[in-house]
Amino acid sequence: MIKIDPDNLPDGDGNLRQQYEENESQAAELVSANKEIALQYQEKNKRAAELIIANKELDYQNEEKENRAAELVIANKELIFQNAEKENRAAELIIANKELIFQNEEKENRAAELAIANKELAFQNEEKENRAAELIIANKELAFQNEEKENRAAELIIANKELAFQNEEKENRAAELIIANKELIFQNEEKENRAAELIIANKELVFQNKEKENRAAELIIANKELAYQNTEKEDLAAKLVILNKELAYQNEEKENRAAELIIANKELAYQNIEKEKRAEELSTANRELKNAEDDIRKLNDELEQKVTDRTAQLEAVNKELGSFSYSVSHDLRAPIRAINGYTKILAEDYGDLLDEDGTGILQSIIHNSKKMGELIDDLLAFSKLGRKQVSFTEVDMNALVASVREDLSFEEGENIPIFEIAELPAANADKSLIKQVWINLISNSIKYSRNKPETRISIGAYEKDDLIVYYVKDAGAGFDMQYYDKLFGVFQRLHSQEEFEGTGIGLAIVQKIVSRHNGTIWAESVLEEGSCFYFSLQKFNN
Repeated sequence: MIKIDPDNLPDGDGNLRQQYEENESQAAELVSANKEIALQYQEKNKRAAELIIANKELDYQNEEKENRAAELVIANKELIFQNAEKENRAAELIIANKELIFQNEEKENRAAELAIANKELAFQNEEKENRAAELIIANKELAFQNEEKENRAAELIIANKELAFQNEEKENRAAELIIANKELIFQNEEKENRAAELIIANKELVFQNKEKENRAAELIIANKELAYQNTEKEDLAAKLVILNKELAYQNEEKENRAAELIIANKELAYQNIEKEKRAEELSTANRELKNAEDDIRKLNDELEQKVTDRTAQLEAVNKELGSFSYSVSHDLRAPIRAINGYTKILAEDYGDLLDEDGTGILQSIIHNSKKMGELIDDLLAFSKLGRKQVSFTEVDMNALVASVREDLSFEEGENIPIFEIAELPAANADKSLIKQVWINLISNSIKYSRNKPETRISIGAYEKDDLIVYYVKDAGAGFDMQYYDKLFGVFQRLHSQEEFEGTGIGLAIVQKIVSRHNGTIWAESVLEEGSCFYFSLQKFNN
C-alpha cells in the first residue's frame, strides 16, 4: 500500500486533497467499526460461554432437585409410617393411663401433647445432605423412644394385672375375714351362752349338792326317826326313792352340761387359733398390698418422669426440625432466584434465536420455578405455624368471610362463584389464622368447581354442645372417600397436577391451624358431585 503525503500535492489539486481527506476519515471510521465488531464478537463469545455454563449449572441443579425430591418422598414416607406407629403407641398409652386409678389429668394432657407432637412430625420437610445424618439420628432416637414407651406400657399392663390380681386376693381375704369374724362373733355368742348355761348349771349343781346334803341330813334324821316312827317309814322310803331318781337325773344333766362345756372350750380354742391365723394372713396380705402399692407408685413416678424427659427431648427435636425446615426453605430461594434470573436473560437476549421447542423449554422452566417458589412459600407458612402464638379473642365470622370474599380476584372467562352464606356465630379463635382457614377452603371450592357450568358455594354453621361447627360446601369435582386418610397430609394430592394446580399443603395448613385451636376438621365427598368440609371451634362466651 502506497502512502501519499498530502503536503506534497500541488496547490491546484484541491479536489484531490479533499478526496484524500475523506478517504482518510472513512478509513478511520472503518477501523473503529472493525474494532466494535471485534468487541461485539468477543462479548457474544462470552455470553455464549456463560450460557453454556448456565445450562450446565441448570442441568446439575435439576438433577440435585430430583435427588432431593426423591429423598424428600422417602423421608416423608418414613416419617408418616413412624408417626402412624407413634400414634398407635400413644393411643395404647392413653388407654393404659385411663385404666390406672392413680393416673391424673396432667398425664392425659401430656399424652395428648405427645400425640399432637407426633402428628406435627408428619409435616416436617426435606433436608440437605449435610443435615440428613442429623435426621437419621433423630429418627433412630425416636425409634428407641418408641421401644422404651412400648416397654413401659408392657410393664404398666403387667403391673395393672398384678394389682388387679392382688386386689382380687385382697377382696377374697377381706371377704373370708369378714365371714371368719362373723363366725367368731357367732361362736363367741354361743360360747357366752354356753358359759352362762354352765354357770347356771354350776349354780344348780351347787344348789342340788346343798339339797343333797340337806336331804342326807334329813335322811339321817329320818333314819334316826325311823326307829321311832315306824308308821312313817313307808312314806319316807317312797320319798327317798323319788329323791334318788331326781338325784340320778340331776347327775346325768350335770355330766351332760360338763361334756358340752368341754366341747365348747375346745371349739373356742380352735376358733381362737383360726382367728390368729386369719389375722396373720390379713396382716401379711396388707403388707403385700402396701408393698405392691409402693411399687406401683414408684413405677408411676418413673413413667411420669420418663414421659416428661421424652416430651422435652421431642420438643427439642421438633424445634430443631422446625428451624431446619425454615432454613432449608430459605436456602432453596437462592437457586430458584438464579434459575429465574438466567431464564429471563435467555428469554430477553436469545429469545429470537430459539425455535418453538427452546421457547417451550424456557416457559416450562419459568412455570416450574414459579411452582417451586410457591411450594417454598407454602413450606415457610407451614413451618411458621408451629412457632406462631395463638391469640384467642372473639372473631366475627360474618365480617371475616365477607372480607375473604371481597379479596377474591378472577381472570377473564372464569366462572364467578355464587355464594350462599348463612348466619355465622362468633367463635373464640385467632383472627389471622382462622382467616387463612377460610381462604384455603373457599379457594379450594372455587378451584375444584371451575370445570362445572356453575360454581355454587354454600357456607354455614351449627352449634353442637360447646362447639360451633362451620362448613364450606361445593358441587365441584369431589374426591373418592377411600383415599380420605391422605386428604390432610403434606404434599398429598387426590387429583393430578394437570387437572388442578396446587402444592398439596393447603389442607395440611388448615388442619394444623384447627388443631392448634383444639378443634377438629373433617370432610364428606362424592366423586363428581362435590365436597363439604367441616371444622369446629370453641364457642365465644362473654
